[in-house]
Amino acid sequence: MVAKELIDNNIPVLKQTDNVDRALQLMSECKNSHLPYLYEEIFSGFFSEDSLLNYDYDTLLEDIRPEMVEIKIDFNLPILELIKLFSRTAFDLLPVFDAAGLFLGVIEKKEANERFIGALALNDNGGILEINLHNKEYSLTEISKIVEYEYAKIISLFLSSDSHNQMHLTLKLDIAQISGVVNSLERYGYDVVSYFASEPVTNIEKDRYDLLMKYLSI
Repeated sequence: MVAKELIDNNIPVLKQTDNVDRALQLMSECKNSHLPYLYEEIFSGFFSEDSLLNYDYDTLLEDIRPEMVEIKIDFNLPILELIKLFSRTAFDLLPVFDAAGLFLGVIEKKEANERFIGALALNDNGGILEINLHNKEYSLTEISKIVEYEYAKIISLFLSSDSHNQMHLTLKLDIAQISGVVNSLERYGYDVVSYFASEPVTNIEKDRYDLLMKYLSI
């Protein structure tokens, strides 16, 4: 999934001939506090509801300086890289451009996050678990064999690392009862630090379950 597939064509675009009153009406209708602004068909930034409320309603947008955003999204940018860019900005919308630098539209942060979660199958039935490991310990082949030995399959995974060279592997499985998988992974020396399952997890320390529930509620 890439950026051009996530462009929201329902988000209106402001132009220099619009006035403050028109811009505020559009923001109210689409329930978004920021809207993209084109000056002579060239993307020139965003206008926010808070900034526009400082002006008279009949003031033209061409007489007001918009808020600039330095992040510009290439239309072929993968969704994972898009999520990373959203984490670095306070804007809930980001502009998308084609190979020639022409403005195509905007992507909303909420929509990108929801599509990303959907791609990971996190809303599907099944269990989720997180494993902490060092780079030298990482073997997806071995982990997959352990999981499949317990009659489960990995339907999605996410791998991240921190500044201490510690890797965090999150697995989504196709079964709801993951006790056997967690126990087997621990027998092979893997550090299962958190998990969630729609069915009760047995023979595993309950504090780990509470840890994940706390994490998911953040």
